[in-house]
Amino acid sequence: MLHLLKSLSVLSILFLAACSGINRMPSTYASATYDADVIEHSLFASQDKTISEEDIQRLLNGQIKIKDSLRIAIFNYSIYSQRNIYPKYYRTDEEYLKTQQAYIHTLTSQIENCKKIKKTFLMPSMMVDTKSSITNLRETAVRLQADLLLVYNVKSDIYYKYKTFKADEAKAFATIECFLMDTRTGLIPFTTITTEESFMKKTSDDFTTDELRRNTEKEAVIKALETIGVSLNGYLEGA
Repeated sequence: MLHLLKSLSVLSILFLAACSGINRMPSTYASATYDADVIEHSLFASQDKTISEEDIQRLLNGQIKIKDSLRIAIFNYSIYSQRNIYPKYYRTDEEYLKTQQAYIHTLTSQIENCKKIKKTFLMPSMMVDTKSSITNLRETAVRLQADLLLVYNVKSDIYYKYKTFKADEAKAFATIECFLMDTRTGLIPFTTITTEESFMKKTSDDFTTDELRRNTEKEAVIKALETIGVSLNGYLEGA
C-alpha cells in the first residue's frame, strides 16, 4: 500500500509539472500574436483599389512602430495645386517667393525641434506626377529614403475694410490641412486641420494697402504652421 501511495504521488507531481508547462504556452503565443499585429509593410496594392477583408482587419487591429531616428520629407501640396490658379507673374514675384520661403522655414523649424527628427528635406513638385495621388507621393518619398512624409495644404482668405477717417483694417484667416504618412506601410497615423486668424491696421502712409493685406495674410498662415508643427511634434514624441 505504501509503495502504491508513493507511485501515485510521483504521478501527481509529473502531471502537475506537465500542466504547468502547458500553462506557460499561452504567454509565448500572446507575444507572437502581438508581434504579428505590428504592420511592417504595405497592404495596399497599387494596381487594385480594393482591400481584402483579411487585410482590412489587419489594418484596423494592427499598429506601426515609429523609429527614434527619423527622416521626414515635406511636400507643400498648396503650391502644387495652385500653380495653374495664380498667374505666372504673381508666382515669380519676389515678395511672393520670400513669403513662401518664410512658410517653409516656419514649418521646418518647428519640426526640427522634435528630438526624433534627424533630417528634413523638401519634396520638389517636379517629382510628383500630374495626379499627385497618395501612391505616387509615397513612392516619391521612398526614393528620397524618407521614413515619413508630411503633406500640407494652405488655404487663406483676407477681409479688407476701408475707412475714410480711420486707419484701414485687414483681417485674414488661414486654414492648413496636413497628414503624416509612414512610407514603409503606407498608413497615415496622424492628420490635423487648424485655422488661425490675424488682424492688422494700417498705421503709416508708407504702408500700402497691398502690403497690409499681404502682411495680415502672412501672419495668419505662419500662426497656423506653428500650430501644425506643435501638434505634429506632440504626436511624434508620444509615438
